[in-house]
Amino acid sequence: MSASRDTNSDQFRKFAYTTIHHLQEPVRMVGVYAEMLKSAETENLLADVAEPLEFLQKAASQMQKLLQGLSDLTTVTLEKCLLKTHLPLDLPLRQAMLNLSSDIKRFDANISYRTLPSITGHSDHLQLLFWHLLQNAILYRGENRPQIVISATPVGPEWIVEIRDNACGIAPEFQNNVFEPYARLHGKAIPGNGLGLAICRTIVENHGGRIWVKSDVGHGSSFFFTLPAGG
Repeated sequence: MSASRDTNSDQFRKFAYTTIHHLQEPVRMVGVYAEMLKSAETENLLADVAEPLEFLQKAASQMQKLLQGLSDLTTVTLEKCLLKTHLPLDLPLRQAMLNLSSDIKRFDANISYRTLPSITGHSDHLQLLFWHLLQNAILYRGENRPQIVISATPVGPEWIVEIRDNACGIAPEFQNNVFEPYARLHGKAIPGNGLGLAICRTIVENHGGRIWVKSDVGHGSSFFFTLPAGG
């Protein structure tokens, strides 16, 4: 039975990766050719042509983001059995901050963290977890300069990691649903694919933990997730 499940998992992984790959290329080309047309005809472009081209560009960009999100979600779902290593948790955090450096600089975000523990986990997946949570805190920043604090507290056999921000917050009626795929609380007002927090939940659960949020509208949010203590 186990061998059969492994075979089915491998087959699904190949199917998912292949499907996403084949979808990404035509979507990319739609965006490329729309940009070429717009650039080549900028001076003489009629209004009734310019508007559809702009829509086409935005649609292609959104589809690319969605496909990337699907790729990430597929990866963390199917790679939950990969070998974990013992590592300091600030390592994937610092890598996530490096990957977000342009947004951090653009919005003058202040990110601080206290001493974090060493845990056993997937470094790449934990980096993706921090990346999504930090990016959300920056994107949903409201009118204030983003202030983000990361800390970890030992509780029994696990660590509780908190990422606290001063963003716009989440209404109580939505807090139980934010980790569902395609949950978009702000519609198209803020860019995204609606998969970031679903990816976060999958990563945390693959590490044997759980994730939740506490928030007050207008007063920021605290995202919590647990990781097993020890090695």
